[in-house]
This record gives sequence, structure tokens and C-alpha cells, in this order.
Amino acid sequence: MKLTSISLVYKIAAVFSFITLISLLVYLTYNTFILNDQQYQNTEKLLIKEFYFNAIRNDKLYPGGQKVFDANINPKLALLDSLDKHDKRALADTVSTLLQNLDQELKANNTMDSVFEQIKTNFQLGDDWEYALLLNRVRVNLTDDRKVDIYSPPTIKAGDQHTIPGMHGLRMGGQLEKLRKQNLVTELNVSSTENYSYQVSFALFADRKHRTIALLKLIAPVFLLGIFAIVTIIIIYLATYRNWIRQKRLADMKSDFVNSITHEFNTPIATIQVANKTLKSQQLVKENKPLEALTDVIQRQSSRLQRLFAQVLDITSMSGYALQKEPSNISNLLQEMVDDYRLKTSESNVEIVFVDLADQPANVRMNPFFFTTMISNLMENAVKHNHKSEKSIKVELSENGHNWRIRLSDNGEGIADKEIKLVFQKFYRSASNMQSSLGLGLYYVRQCVIAHGWSIEVESIVELGSTFIIDIPKNS
Repeated sequence: MKLTSISLVYKIAAVFSFITLISLLVYLTYNTFILNDQQYQNTEKLLIKEFYFNAIRNDKLYPGGQKVFDANINPKLALLDSLDKHDKRALADTVSTLLQNLDQELKANNTMDSVFEQIKTNFQLGDDWEYALLLNRVRVNLTDDRKVDIYSPPTIKAGDQHTIPGMHGLRMGGQLEKLRKQNLVTELNVSSTENYSYQVSFALFADRKHRTIALLKLIAPVFLLGIFAIVTIIIIYLATYRNWIRQKRLADMKSDFVNSITHEFNTPIATIQVANKTLKSQQLVKENKPLEALTDVIQRQSSRLQRLFAQVLDITSMSGYALQKEPSNISNLLQEMVDDYRLKTSESNVEIVFVDLADQPANVRMNPFFFTTMISNLMENAVKHNHKSEKSIKVELSENGHNWRIRLSDNGEGIADKEIKLVFQKFYRSASNMQSSLGLGLYYVRQCVIAHGWSIEVESIVELGSTFIIDIPKNS
């Protein structure tokens, strides 16, 4: 996949993540606001409610309100009863006049302002508190269970969960503008079942002038902390993205460089080898032993340079996401490698055997080239780091639970305990092997194992030999 395509995918993912984080922050902030709104000033409202109850004990609406109701309603009870029986039109006019007079006198004699000032002083509420006192219903009880509404609030629409009857009554006092369920202090209903009595319902609301601003101040720290976290994440992402782009470009440059020099290196090496073979076939060289020895040196060193360069290229080109896998049989690959290596070392004192202990075909998906190169490196190391007169290599395939297990053992010089954790590091070479390799063989092995998602362990005893154990999941 090209850098531009990968970059586009990352940008889309980043934008989606950013929108998700912002949406989550808005959702959490909104729910925090609603929760605080529901619980805001509950203690203050309880104190106001208690004081208000005590102030209007045996009274209505506010201190002195009882007298106003009695003076306006009681003289009209008999008239209302008669009109309700005989003249409904005249009853409506009388009720309208009575409500008008009652409204004017209740407002004119309102003592709630002084009561609320006393509440603010006693409980130190502050000057930004306001109230609203609303009359919600006035109903007269006549004879024979008949009732006449002097005033009743508008009907609440079905499904309206934010409105209560007390919010639409007649305002008797107070400057509080926004009436809500959250700032309702109390709703009271004073009634009697006797004939020629009346029922009064009223509600008290109280709140700060700037309730919304106060709530926003409460949730501001949480919101700002969320914004800070999101900004921090964005900064970290941008820094990571820039570093990733830079590393990706460097990796692409490295790959391009390796690809471009592959031919440039292989061509002169191949030319040197061909020229050396031609030179070696000349009669003059055959008759000159020192010159023939020099051609042998050229052949060995050019071959060694070719192997080392090929190893570097293999490691450079290996990556997990680009690994091309295909169905392969582990047993067949190991048998072929052992047979080939046995031919290669036929003139040396090397004994190599392969033991297949698997009860079923060991079929997995892998990259055969990387696998065979990996096993070849282990075999080369088994011979290279073995100074005994009789060298032996044993390759064993078996089953270990859900894994295929490859054990490659040798009788070489072994690895010290302090070096076992270091042998897979890039360019690591032991003290006894500083001049004979680049330190890439076992690094290649580990990269191959990681690229395939396998695991590798080492067991070793100095002077007795080493065993490399590779576990390959059967379902890989």
C-alpha cells in the first residue's frame, strides 16, 4: 500500500476518533449538567420550604392571605350557590369579577417580599436569590357536593414532562422569571369538605438569578479537563503521526536503496567470480601454484561476500505485513534441507539426521523461502561454532499440544547463560565469534519467527551443545 493511501486511512481514523471523543465529551458534560441541575440548591430549598411553612401556618399564600380570601369569598358564597342553580351566565360574570377583585387585593397586600428577605438574611442566601409565588386554584364548595372554580390553571398537554400545574398559575409576587420543576420549593393545597367553604392551591418557586451560569461554573472544571485531555491526545497523535511518516519515508527510502543496489552489487560479484573462473582455467595459472592459490582466495572471499550481502538483503526485505505465505509441509521442507545439507557437507566430518515424530501431516501456511533460510542459518551456526572433530546435527519434528515443534540440536561449543538473551540481537557477536560473521544469522532467525507469529527458545550447555526450539501453531 502506498504512503498516501496509508496516510489517508490514518487521517480518516483520526477524524473519526476525534469526532467520537468530542461527542462523548459533549454527552458526558450534558448529563453532568442535567444531574447537577436536578440536585442544585436542594439544601437551600429545604430551608426555604421549612421557613415558609412556619410563616403561613394557619394561613394561606402568605402571612395575612387568609383575611384577603375570607373578605372576598365568604360574602359571595350564598350568591354563588343561588346563581349556580338558576343563572349560569350571571354566575360566570360574578366569578370573573370576584377573581379580578381577589387578584388585585392579594397583590396589593402581598407580604411575601418581606418574608423572602428574612429568609435570605437568616440563611445567608445572597442577594441573587429571587422567588415567585403563584396562585394555582381557587374552588368554592357549595351545597349538594357542587363546586365552582373561581380560578383553575390551564390543562397540561399530554406527554409534557417538564411542566407542572404550579408553573401556570396567577403570579402573586416575586421577580423570578424562569419557573421550572427544578426550582419548585413547594406546592400546597388548603381545602375543606364543608359546605360554603373554599379550596386554595398555591406554589412557591425560588432560585438564583443566573442559575445556568452557576451550573456551567460547576461543570467547567470537568469540561475543561476533558478538553485538555482531547487536546493532549491530538498533540500526541500528531507527534506520533509525524514520527511515523518520517520513519515510513525512511523505511521506503531504505527499501528503494536496497532494491536499487541489489543489481549493482550482484553484477560485479558475479563478474569477479566469472573472471576468476576464467583466470583459474588458464594453463599459466595451473602451472603457477601461488597464483592458483590466489584465485582460490578470490573465489572464497567473493562467495563469502555474496552470502553476507544476500543475508543483509533478506533481513532488510522481511516484514510481517508483506510476508507472502502459502500452504507448506514442514516435514518435507526439513527433509529436503537435511538432504541438501548432507550433500554439502559430504566431505566434512558432519553428521546430520532428521527425525519425524509427527503422527499426521505437518501442514501450515508459511513463507518457504524465509523458513528454509532460517533453518539453513541454524545449521550453518551449528557447524561454524563447533570445533570438535566429530560434529553432529539433529533436526526433530514433533507435536506439542496445538503446536508443531522443531528441535535443532548440535554438539558444539554451546552458549553461556549470560549470552542466551543476547544471541538474537542485531549484530551481536560473542567474544569467540568477533571475526567470523556479521552477527545477523540468529537475528534473521528471530525476525522470521516474529514475522510468522511463532515462538523460539534456546537451551544450551557450554561445551556440550545447543538446542533451538521453534513452536509453530497448527492453525497458522
